[in-house]
Amino acid sequence: MNTVPEIGISSCLMGNSVRFDGGHKKNRLITDILVNHMDVQTVCPEVGIGLGVPRQTIRLQDIDGETRLVASKDSQQDYTDSMSEYANSVTQKYSQLDGFIFKKGSPTCGAFRVPVVVHKDGHRRHDGIGLFAKIFMEKFPWIPVEEEGRLNDSDLQQNFIERVYALHRWHAIPNPDENLTAFIEFHATHKLMLMARNHAEYRYLGRWVAETNYQNLKERRQGYIEHFMLVMRNNVTKGRHVNVLMHIMGYLKNKLSKADKVELLNSFESYRNSYLPLSAILLLLKHHLRKYPVPYINKQNYLEPFPQEITI
Repeated sequence: MNTVPEIGISSCLMGNSVRFDGGHKKNRLITDILVNHMDVQTVCPEVGIGLGVPRQTIRLQDIDGETRLVASKDSQQDYTDSMSEYANSVTQKYSQLDGFIFKKGSPTCGAFRVPVVVHKDGHRRHDGIGLFAKIFMEKFPWIPVEEEGRLNDSDLQQNFIERVYALHRWHAIPNPDENLTAFIEFHATHKLMLMARNHAEYRYLGRWVAETNYQNLKERRQGYIEHFMLVMRNNVTKGRHVNVLMHIMGYLKNKLSKADKVELLNSFESYRNSYLPLSAILLLLKHHLRKYPVPYINKQNYLEPFPQEITI
């Protein structure tokens, strides 16, 4: 088992010259920061089905109500079946990845709002999914997926990295089909992360865990992680973060001085009003939790969802 998360990345984003024009789309955020903390598997589906470099461009096109992958200048050159066959043959080796970063807008790798030509005059709609990415996401809906462009949004990048590390912790469970203790512990250490996203779903997953035993663990694990990762997609608002921060503070209220309480409450409001980052508030809380340990809180991954040295 890898000691760091393992993610898939569209090959061009790593600086590999595999694009139609012989170029690349190297992304410094990925190559200079993320890959220093994660193992990487790269893939270029177009090269994977035997298209050369350079090559003619391809696109998604609506043909008789079906989205097809075709040559841009000649829709009779249809690559849909070969790409589908390729994707279905290779994606199984990616089943244990902790995340995937795809190339924005790509007819094979784009994960969101990919252009689909709908008329001979070139008119497009923007609701497509690259064919390779689509098959990957249908097979493994619990694996976090993002595009390099969307990672420029601080909330989306934070959410993606949190999900990658959460799934990595899940994959790190030894002897998973029989390890009920580790299953329960995984849920217990992610409670505040779930609470911050959706309190009703937090309670739902709590009941799921409570109803799991040694006899049904194997069959219930997959349903749990799929639902867990679905909840984790939700971005956390400042208000919900403050609710969780107040929840944590409640465990310390009988130990903190009046001045400490005032300082914490003021810091929460400063965060709510965007004067302080969340990391500063968590650092202050961790200081108090080292002084006054609360086992349930101290083990929460909410306090440090991924290594502090990952700064994007």
